[in-house]
This record gives sequence, structure tokens and C-alpha cells, in this order.
Amino acid sequence: MKPTKVEDIEQFGMNPVFKPVKQLLHLNGFYLGDEKSKSSKCAYIFLGVICKSLVVVNVIRYCSIFVMETKLGGKLMSSLAVLASYLYVAYLSLALTFAIPKHFRRFEELIGTYVLEYGASPYLLTITHKVRTFLIIFTLAYLCVIVSTSTGLSNAFPTLERHMTPFNGYQGATKIGLLVFYVCMLIVVTLQMVSAIVLFNTITICLIKEFRTLSKNLEEDMDKFENIFGQFCQRHKRLSSVLDEGNAVNSHFAFATYVFGIPMICFLLFGLIRGSLPYDELLFCSGNLFSVTALMVLVTVLGFVLNDAVVNYVDKANFGATSVFLKLVTDT
Repeated sequence: MKPTKVEDIEQFGMNPVFKPVKQLLHLNGFYLGDEKSKSSKCAYIFLGVICKSLVVVNVIRYCSIFVMETKLGGKLMSSLAVLASYLYVAYLSLALTFAIPKHFRRFEELIGTYVLEYGASPYLLTITHKVRTFLIIFTLAYLCVIVSTSTGLSNAFPTLERHMTPFNGYQGATKIGLLVFYVCMLIVVTLQMVSAIVLFNTITICLIKEFRTLSKNLEEDMDKFENIFGQFCQRHKRLSSVLDEGNAVNSHFAFATYVFGIPMICFLLFGLIRGSLPYDELLFCSGNLFSVTALMVLVTVLGFVLNDAVVNYVDKANFGATSVFLKLVTDT
């Protein structure tokens, strides 16, 4: 992939590339550290406190479900899996709250400087639309599941009503009001998760594309590698700095995905194997198992692809450096 010269796109900057991601983070209460006015800072911090509080309250609320579950069966295991998923989102929400202002802002600055010095890869011109498309589809899918499931707990999914604990002990207008609050709280939890996934995908794909671009350029310029070796070393150093900042953010997502995802899968599998689950509970567990497994596969595949792109570049760089060294030794 041949980089586009900065002169060809004079107005190009990294701000439009990350604009949809930053808008999503802002709307979900993540403070980025680049807010201009005090009023906007206070507003985002206030929104952040509300979002994080709702996420933590949801975890505490859900713990009350185990007061009623005394039998070690499929229902208890599925409940433990859901609790693990709520803990997973709570960890991501709180960890990224402190990691984003420092590392994501630095990541944006470094890759912006990198683009100004070495040109913008063509994919950067289209990644904004891809992020927005992914964001809309992913968010709508999750919100539809939450709203439809929550409003139908008492009717279509009676055995799943326990997930509303302790809101399901009320009747009439009070129950409706608490149900609305319950749905709003789960929407906040879902959007915190969506923010983390979008951020992880954006950073990882940027790094994968840049390392692949650099690797291809290195392969194309191998014949004149001796003359431009210093340039590639400097470019490698800059891109490695970008990689460090990106990994500082992504490590929280990857760590939480494996630490909480593996127990979730074990709980769900145990619940399914134990059997005696109602039909709606069976669908619920199967859907959660598929979602968690797909998310772990996504993290694993993207991590493998990024590692492969980096290793491929390093191998070519080592080969080029060795060739230059042997040529210099031969000439002397």
C-alpha cells in the first residue's frame, strides 16, 4: 500500500480520522483531556461520574440475584456468567477512564506527527466512514436486544425476570418506572462496552495498516536500502512510539476480555451441560456464549494480525540490515 503524499492532501489531519471515536467516548462519559473550556470539562466529568456510577451500581444490583439462587444449577451458572460480563464492562469503563486522557491523546498526537512526516496511508481517508458504520450497526444491534429483552421479561421470557432483581419485586406504576430505569442503566452499560470495542478496533487496525505499509515500502526499496537505512530507522522509532501508546490502551481491553471472558464461557458451558433449563433461558445462555466467544476471537485474531505485521516488518528490516552489512564488509 503506497502512502499518499501529504502535499497531495494538504488539509489532511488526524482529527477527522478519530472524530467519530472521540464523539462516542465523549457521549459515554470518557474525559479525553483536550477539552477547551471549563464548562465542557465539567460537563464531561459530570457525565462520566454518572455513567461510571451506573455501571458500578448495576454490578452491585446484580449481586442481589444470588440471595435467591441457592441451587447449584444451570440458572446459577448463567447468572454468574452475566455477573462476570458486568464486571468486565465495569473494569473496562473504569480502566479506560484513566488510560484514555494519557495514552489515547498521546497516541493521537504521535500518529498525527507520523503522518505529517511520512505521509498518510489511503486507508486513513476511509476509516472514519468504516468506524461510523461499525458503530451504528453494533450499537443498534445491542440496544435492540437490551430493550426487547428487558420489556419482554415478564411475558415472553418469564424465567429471565430474575435478572431485573431487585426491581422485579414491585407492581404497577412503580414497576414500570423501575423498568425504565433498568433499561436506561443497561443502555449505559452497553454503550460503555461499545466504546471500548470501537476504541480497540480503531487503534489496532491503524497499527496493523501502518506496519504493513512500512513493511511493503521496505520490500519495494530494498535495492536502495543502504542509502535510506537511516530514514527507516527513524520511521521505525516513531511508529514504535505510536505502538507503545496504542498498546497502553488496548492492553486493558485484551486483559479484561481474557480474564472475564474465560470464566463467562466456563459458566455458560456448565449451565448448558447441566441441562434442565427452560427454552428462553437456553436461548439466553446460547446467545451470550456466542457473543463472548466472538469477542474473544476478535481480540485474538486482531492481536495475532498486529503481531504478524510487526514481526514481518522486523524480519525484513533485519534481513535488509544484514544484507547492507555483508555488502559493506565485501566492499571493504
